[in-house]
Amino acid sequence: MVMMLDPQGQWCKVSGALRMYEPALTGAFCDWTVSSGGAMTVTDVAADDRFRLHPQVIGGLKIRFFAGAAIFTQARSVIGVLCTVDMVPRVLTSEQEDGLELLAKQLQARIELREQRRELQELIWEKDRAAARLAAEEERFRAFMNASPFLSYLKDASGRLLFYNQAFAQKFGVSDDAWLGRTGDQLWGEEISALVRSDDIDVRSNTGVVESEEQLRGSNGAVSCWKTYRFPCHDTFGNVLLAGIAVDMTEEVAHKAEIERYQQELEQANEQLRQLSVTDGLTGLRNRRAFEERLTLEFSIARRRERSLSVMLLDVDFFKQINDRWGHAAGDGVLRQLGETLRGSVRLPDLVARYGGEEFAVLIPESGPDATLGLANRMMQRIAAGDWRHTPVTVSIGLATIQPDTRDGFELVRHADEALYAAKRGGRNRVVIYDGEGAK
Repeated sequence: MVMMLDPQGQWCKVSGALRMYEPALTGAFCDWTVSSGGAMTVTDVAADDRFRLHPQVIGGLKIRFFAGAAIFTQARSVIGVLCTVDMVPRVLTSEQEDGLELLAKQLQARIELREQRRELQELIWEKDRAAARLAAEEERFRAFMNASPFLSYLKDASGRLLFYNQAFAQKFGVSDDAWLGRTGDQLWGEEISALVRSDDIDVRSNTGVVESEEQLRGSNGAVSCWKTYRFPCHDTFGNVLLAGIAVDMTEEVAHKAEIERYQQELEQANEQLRQLSVTDGLTGLRNRRAFEERLTLEFSIARRRERSLSVMLLDVDFFKQINDRWGHAAGDGVLRQLGETLRGSVRLPDLVARYGGEEFAVLIPESGPDATLGLANRMMQRIAAGDWRHTPVTVSIGLATIQPDTRDGFELVRHADEALYAAKRGGRNRVVIYDGEGAK
């Protein structure tokens, strides 16, 4: 039989004619085999003081003969014992003793070979798993980059493009791989190529992100403003790569210029408004007084500069039912949350105010009917999809835009109010526009 040894004890790997394993049979014999230096033969165990009182000697199988050879690892650690027993005394010849040790060495070789095969198979499996992970990571990387609205690219140290995403390809009107392997000298004019090379040198000489603002001409000839972030990175072989992300800032730049101009116009008015009590205590929005002060100013500017001006009035649908069912504290919570939603939905020049009770007003300078309608629909959808504590909340909205015959801002509010009530009569949770002849 072959007995394997581990820290938890001994167990039979394989046995011959006995077809059994009895720990009491082998425990003492294997221990003595190991302690004897690797091989032991007991011609008559009944005459040996170490074993003559063993239960399987005086009873049980009545063993009379034992021979064993230790099985070693390459590091000479014992991992098992090859042993043979008989029920009569025996004397082994030297050839038989050598044969027993040879069999033990063959077992050792087979065990080591099996372990090597297992380790090799594990390496193969790990390599396959690594390849699968790498492929999945590559797929995720490309999916992420191609879904990004930003222009992204990767170049080697020589400036050759190694990767660019679909936004980049669409911006310059090329296919997904047409520019791969090309340098700036092959893509841009001499002046632009020189600037690109200079930027690449700056990136390689820095360890952080290099920011820059630039203008790019797209495939349609239009010039746009971009903010570019360039930074060095390394591949798995330690090669320095140059990565870049460009964010389209065209609208933001134009909007910033417009805001700066608009801020100058409002500076004097804002100074006056700061002196007033203009904040609604419940929602933190501007109150009705502030709204009407600003309305007068904006109407004057719109008339003088022949620009558009719109007013939006919103009313919470079935607000009284909320107060009646869940109490005024719940109603106040709805108004506060609605105020936050409206504040986060408008532009910087717009003014959101609590006009009274559950009614809100939005003053929208330089916005015509189409833009105002789009804003109102987005607000209505955002409010309807909001996470409300007690019950879903919807609003009815009335819109009015300045007309040539509009006398003042308050008439504009009355037109929006007329549209609001038409929205309520029409079933609520809708937008109605006053078109100059009435609400529809």
